[in-house]
Amino acid sequence: MLLLIDIGNTRIKWAYLRDGRLGEHAAAAREGLTDEALRVALVRTPEPPSRVLVSNVAGAQAGELVSSCIKRAWNRDAEFVHSAAQACGVRSAYRDPGKLGVDRWLAIIAAHAAHNRPACIVSVGTAMTIDGVDRRGLHLGGVITPGPDLMASSLFSNTSDIAQRAQQGASTDALFADNTLGAVEQGATHALAALVERAVDVMQAQLGEAPVLIFTGGASSRVQPAVRRPGVVVPDLVLRGLAVFSGEPFFAAGEVMGSSD
Repeated sequence: MLLLIDIGNTRIKWAYLRDGRLGEHAAAAREGLTDEALRVALVRTPEPPSRVLVSNVAGAQAGELVSSCIKRAWNRDAEFVHSAAQACGVRSAYRDPGKLGVDRWLAIIAAHAAHNRPACIVSVGTAMTIDGVDRRGLHLGGVITPGPDLMASSLFSNTSDIAQRAQQGASTDALFADNTLGAVEQGATHALAALVERAVDVMQAQLGEAPVLIFTGGASSRVQPAVRRPGVVVPDLVLRGLAVFSGEPFFAAGEVMGSSD
């Protein structure tokens, strides 16, 4: 049994890989999380994991918290995964592969393992990232832009009157809004959706076939409905990437996580 942990900017997610099956993932907010609280949350089984694999994009302090927790709970050393030039049949497009965020790297690995066709991977959180991978496992590169909340907050923080006018109101699924708060939030959502559509179109033109469109990240459910392309939301995509990376049997690696046909 393996314990897989994804340390993100705002949350820590984890799941157990047992007998080739990834269990349902759990999550906890990072802010204010103590070693003891994390240990209680993680230790849900009397059987100690044989290995603990970790993806960390939140910095050294968050990594040390998780590492200390694992050591105290089971006297195990956590294995921190890092981006590389190639792994699991995927080859990075980055000139310096170590500069590619490990969460993006693992999401690409998971998408490629699950499909025999190109994939466009969209992760929506504090930032939104888009990565493409072709059917041979060649990473095509990526795009990084502020996520919906960061995009909206930048307007509120850097304009003279939008924040004042946006204190009341609400957003809808439409493009055009009848209040300032809705105009900002709907503008951010549809701008990001349009970028996703552009990425899919560029990949299709470059590769000659439409990619599978996969969404992940805590804010993906806000952007995905506005995208006029079929896609699927996979909340545990990074954990699936860790499962593939582990080299252990992982039956879901060969399952299609959704179709964009």
